Amino acid sequence: MNAHVIENGVVVNTIVVDTLDFMPGLVEATAGGIGWTFDGTNFTPPPVPEIIVLPAPTKEELLSQLNALSAQIQALG
Repeated sequence: MNAHVIENGVVVNTIVVDTLDFMPGLVEATAGGIGWTFDGTNFTPPPVPEIIVLPAPTKEELLSQLNALSAQIQALG
């Protein structure tokens, strides 16, 4: 059976065992995975990180960056 290794209320590993008394801190892996929390009864997924979408640079900004890089390359000789 699959079992989660729980440390400080968090799933830190999932292993295959014959019985849950193989080692301390095992619970049957009925849900979840590494990073999920376990309160003794329920598994809870970790929070989803916030994704920040940055606006695409304008054509003018890209041309300005390209010109600056070009000048730096030309200065190198």
